[in-house]
Amino acid sequence: MPRHRLTVGILLAVLTVAAAAHGQPTCVGQARMVGSQAVTVLDQGGVVAPAQLNINIDGSGRAYNWDNAKGLIHLCNAAKVHPAGSAPYQGSLDKPTCTGRFMTDVARIKAAGWTDTSVGVVEWYGVVGTGRATINGRTVQGIVPAEIADSGGFLVSPTTLEDPAFPATDQRRYVEPLTIATAVIPSSAALRTLGVVPGTLGVAWRKQKGIAVPFIVSDIGPRIGEGSPALARRLAGLQPKADLTRAERFQGQVDTPDVTWVFFGGPKLPPPYTAAAVDAAAQAAFEAWGGQARIRVCAGS
Repeated sequence: MPRHRLTVGILLAVLTVAAAAHGQPTCVGQARMVGSQAVTVLDQGGVVAPAQLNINIDGSGRAYNWDNAKGLIHLCNAAKVHPAGSAPYQGSLDKPTCTGRFMTDVARIKAAGWTDTSVGVVEWYGVVGTGRATINGRTVQGIVPAEIADSGGFLVSPTTLEDPAFPATDQRRYVEPLTIATAVIPSSAALRTLGVVPGTLGVAWRKQKGIAVPFIVSDIGPRIGEGSPALARRLAGLQPKADLTRAERFQGQVDTPDVTWVFFGGPKLPPPYTAAAVDAAAQAAFEAWGGQARIRVCAGS
């Protein structure tokens, strides 16, 4: 049996046993803090957290472009600049920094070949970066951005969850957020202990719409409450769009803690991370966990 099918089978068996054990849908559990967020660790499987839904487009080959009018996200959100002889700063510090100083410094550093420390270096994190340099007494990793070949200036955007069949500078290595429902979790020892890591599955529920969308955890971020455009659109009753426009990129965003996030934990789904594979596995895991009946109970608890 292929490894993908075997791992999914194990996951569904674990969740089905848990669902059978509790009979009637229940969301009884213990309160716990994950950073500054309150979650409930369910006695019979899963971690529940009420939160908002911010859009995370990392993992898309259309996220960042040298021409910000073409990318779905401004390039300043992808990097930190280390100017020669002065303190480093985040590109997204504020709007004047983002559209002014950051773009000017990146242009200078790019013209100098990315590695000239007499000019400065850029520390990429929203874009895949290679190489390293020591500047102002510190070593900076990931300073040469990876550009997608023949793409018209689009850059490779990574996710924590990866398919090792492809090299780090290949966009196909990462989980595509425009068509796949994905979620972000914080880097938390508490969540890791509970088996909630990139590659595990879950479900998001929006009570106002009565819609549940199963997802895969694809990335690490600051907190629970970030998901892909595909997840946000489906929660809003819209279809995911591979050709999403800038005007549509934040459709489905929820600015209040009205989304119930449930993370199943357990075995990780192996690659390949296609829309069809992820949707099938996540939906099956959701049904095994308790489906619509249980999520309604959890959302009302």
